Amino acid sequence: MSYTVFIQANEKQYVGALVAEYALKRNSTHADEFNVRIMHARDFPFLQAREGQEYANAGVERTWRNDDLQSFTPLRFMPPKLMGYRGRALVIDPDVFAVGDVWELLSRDMDGKAILCRQRSNTKGKEEGCHATSVMLLDCEKLRHWDGEQQFNDLFSHELDYKDWVCLLREASRCHRFV
Repeated sequence: MSYTVFIQANEKQYVGALVAEYALKRNSTHADEFNVRIMHARDFPFLQAREGQEYANAGVERTWRNDDLQSFTPLRFMPPKLMGYRGRALVIDPDVFAVGDVWELLSRDMDGKAILCRQRSNTKGKEEGCHATSVMLLDCEKLRHWDGEQQFNDLFSHELDYKDWVCLLREASRCHRFV
């Protein structure tokens, strides 16, 4: 099985992504058993193509801005396709730094689920069943329906709401929560 850690980034958070990459490898006794890939927003033209366009977020119209601090967020949904829907992917934000061995998470029993993540820690998210997607372990084989670019485009045709997408509200049966 192949293992890759994907770190999302943009120009504003690229240095953080480099530090996260370094910490992942430095703190693992299994550093040769997994890859680390930084997904920089500039390398995904579909993000830039939507600059200034409207999409719904929790039913409220918003404007897509590529210079937003977290404009990389849609890239969370790219790893299964980038890995050919095989292996495991760990997706993290650029401000997530390994202080222990990430291999413990990468090789963790997923209990047959496609996604391992936490419930969002804010009260509103808990009430609505929102999952925290800033760190998620993915079984790519079980996520063949994920096409991050297509899902991103669905936001702008209003076929998908950003909150439903980023909180995995349509994926509840595929998720397993961890603490």
